[in-house]
Amino acid sequence: MSINYEAVLRDLRKQVGENAATNDPVRRFAWSTDASYFRIVPEIVVHADTLEQAKRTLAIARTYGAPVTFRAAGTSLSGQAIGEGILLILGHDGFRTLTVNDDASKITLGTAVIGNDANAVLKPLNKKIGPDPATLASAKIGGIVSNNASGMCCGTAQNSYQTIASAKLLFADGTELDTGCEISKAAFSQSHSQLLQDLSELAQLTVNNTTLAARIRKKFSIKNTTGYSLNALVDFSDPFELINHLIVGAEGTLAFVEEVTYHTVDEARFKASAMAVFFNMEDAARAIPPLVGDSVAAAELLDWASIKAVTGKAGMPLWLSELPEGASILLIESRANDKSTLDSYTQDVIAKLAHIETERPISFSDDPAVFGQYWAMRSGLFPIIGGERPKGTSVIIEDVAFELEHLAAAANDLTELFHKHNYPEGVIYGHALAGNFHFIITPTFNSQADIERFHAFMQDVAEMVINKYDGSMKAEHGTGRAVAPFVEMEWGSDAYTLMKRIKQIFDPEGLLNPGVILNDDQQIHVKNIKPCPVVDDLVDKCIECGFCEKTCPTSALNMSPRQRIATLREIERLEQSGDKQAASEMRAAAKYDVIDTCAACQLCTIACPVDNSMGNLVRKLRTPYISTTEQKVLDFQAKHFGAVNQVISTGFNALGTIHKITGSAITGAIMKAGRVVSKEVPYWNPDFPKGGKLPTLRAPIPGQETVVYFPACGGRTFGPTPKDPDNRSLPEVVVTLLERSGYNVVTPEKARDLCCGQMWESKGDFKNADAKRKELIEAVAAMTQGGKLPVIIDALSCTYRTLAGDKSLTDKVEIVDMVDFIHDKLLNKLTINRKKPAVALHLGCSARKMHIEPKMEAIIDACSNQVVRPAGIDCCGYAGEKGLYKPEINASALRNIKKLIPVDVSEGYYANRMCEVGLTQHSGISYRHLAYLLEECTR
Repeated sequence: MSINYEAVLRDLRKQVGENAATNDPVRRFAWSTDASYFRIVPEIVVHADTLEQAKRTLAIARTYGAPVTFRAAGTSLSGQAIGEGILLILGHDGFRTLTVNDDASKITLGTAVIGNDANAVLKPLNKKIGPDPATLASAKIGGIVSNNASGMCCGTAQNSYQTIASAKLLFADGTELDTGCEISKAAFSQSHSQLLQDLSELAQLTVNNTTLAARIRKKFSIKNTTGYSLNALVDFSDPFELINHLIVGAEGTLAFVEEVTYHTVDEARFKASAMAVFFNMEDAARAIPPLVGDSVAAAELLDWASIKAVTGKAGMPLWLSELPEGASILLIESRANDKSTLDSYTQDVIAKLAHIETERPISFSDDPAVFGQYWAMRSGLFPIIGGERPKGTSVIIEDVAFELEHLAAAANDLTELFHKHNYPEGVIYGHALAGNFHFIITPTFNSQADIERFHAFMQDVAEMVINKYDGSMKAEHGTGRAVAPFVEMEWGSDAYTLMKRIKQIFDPEGLLNPGVILNDDQQIHVKNIKPCPVVDDLVDKCIECGFCEKTCPTSALNMSPRQRIATLREIERLEQSGDKQAASEMRAAAKYDVIDTCAACQLCTIACPVDNSMGNLVRKLRTPYISTTEQKVLDFQAKHFGAVNQVISTGFNALGTIHKITGSAITGAIMKAGRVVSKEVPYWNPDFPKGGKLPTLRAPIPGQETVVYFPACGGRTFGPTPKDPDNRSLPEVVVTLLERSGYNVVTPEKARDLCCGQMWESKGDFKNADAKRKELIEAVAAMTQGGKLPVIIDALSCTYRTLAGDKSLTDKVEIVDMVDFIHDKLLNKLTINRKKPAVALHLGCSARKMHIEPKMEAIIDACSNQVVRPAGIDCCGYAGEKGLYKPEINASALRNIKKLIPVDVSEGYYANRMCEVGLTQHSGISYRHLAYLLEECTR
């Protein structure tokens, strides 16, 4: 059936919002990938923040017969978060319910809540959610429950299936159901009696088939996410419990999940880990069955290939290079709620393994610094392999499961398949207690022969897993498209018929995520494979996992680094295919989303498992767009920066005066007219600051220590905003604070001439950027009496960039940020005479890159009784001066800040003036440098 997607889009925009639905070719393509190796371009992308938007989307889909795929974080590995037709993505602000009941035995979560955020709320209560996938810092509850995702510790006892209490659901026909509400269940019983009856009959039919029922129980005795959760049919008879548990692992094919209530599980307060090194895989596998029990919370297996992959890498134990070839490692963790129980557990483990020879004695450590290094091996394995794979290759993680007695043989068989199909880089690791292996390969898909080789490999894997060992083709990553062709092979025709019947009962029109889990196409796992053309070192490393999306300040505006890189790869693919016109058109159409609006804050690098930097990439991509005229302007600014800086500062003073006289409307009109003449004229903002001032220094006092102080561009250019209670510029406050602390202060004679170069680097002008940084370092170094005096810089981003300069220069001088100096030197010299009752603190991108957050928190704790850190505000999006010219970035990044700050909090603090200007505008309260806080509290 042909679907009129123009009409679908028209109706969607009317029903869910003009900006909530798009068929823009660039943005459709950007959302065509998840963390899997597939790419499917949707016809329309919808971002839904409310249940009503989701409901209306489904209604329109039914009208036109358009398929709908639901997507949460898109960290799925099997291709279940992409699809044709309508891609319905959980919006950036909705579905974020997070409530804990009185005794913390249950937690209710909107499906857009990130797993780690749920655990952060539960941690003070010594509780957590049961599911613990490795993606918990990025994955959302919608994906966790829909994939029945699990990880190192939850096994089959604490996953979503075992810990779900109830769910709020939206069915394909638009009906809502809350399985935890008796009123809702009663209404559903009236409207959908046939569905409930069909499910009850299906469960009874399954139980009556004793052979099938026994097979289902056996299959789910180990980890299994292949197909639907058929164990629900033998575990429950109540139709609402059947719905609850069939939804788990259904991958969005049965209903839209709005909200989930979990039974919480205990979070042990005491932990200890050991690294057991065996001479071979067989011995390591033999060690696993005795470990099953209360004494061991997790046991992670690393094969010889895994050990070789991490040997010699940063943070890895040095003795790995001394291990004999063929060695295997078990990382074992014991957990308890008291020290004595933990000690008994660790001794029990050592005793249970005493009969197996190990390469070195097994010894447990409860020191996080020690066992943290152990687990860094496990967590570092994937990023090391993914980041170092050959250019142009994909990275594929598959997970399979076996009964414990088959682990060693299965590992050997899998290794043989790596070599048979020419994937020598293949490594095996995994959750040994659950019989769960992960394996990583890095194939190329540049030719049909490459695809056929992968197809043959997967066929052999299926033969081995299913026919030889009766294992699970998917243990915890979900079926998706990756193993959909093998579902019937694994389960048999009777069980597969049950699955098709389940789909028919819930979604008779087949609109929800079609092709996922159940698919008649036996080649679907080798179709729609996303290409990985070689583009640039900063593109080629990306594995499109989506970990960056949580922290990226432009995710809600348009794109995250993952989408930007996916778009760049397609442009390059078009170029390499010879379709240069299409490449040129896409490059032009994507410029705003990919290049112009990236804040280049590099928070993505912190979250990225392969340490990639979208910020550095985008700056590099901006260089070719600098016109000859623009370069001349940049050169002039660099050469005459003192005058330019003074003019800008004076201009903002004049602008403030004009605003006072004429009001916002006329001032805004003047600025708008100015932007017609030059894009260097900023957008009008009533909260614009006055021009900044340089400080007046007192005469040096003999016998006092001297410091060199460099007032960075932001603080000396932009003074107080109309919301700021102090009329002084930052440099004036810093000098007051330093002099009060007993320091003589000297500043560069021509401070306005100097800059770290950030404003040029952000535009892609690296020549001027690096020259200005060098000029700054040389100028301040000359004032340090041969390196004896420290140099203080008052803006985190400026300090960060300056310290990244030529080591032959920076090593000769001590350059510190004002936050460091306040924490390390001033707090001990000054007396806090009064504390603020409550203040807000921003921990932005520069603070996180410099790992300076603890010092900022210590300063704020010394000066206030209560600190508020608005949740989810990781980067303000001002991006240096970019907030003046692309204010939508700042507005999007801070769209929720005002409602996150309590009404009794009237001031906030950070340590970067441009960020503070944006924070002030959107929070409605004054944000200033921490120096203001300490200066006021020590008067």
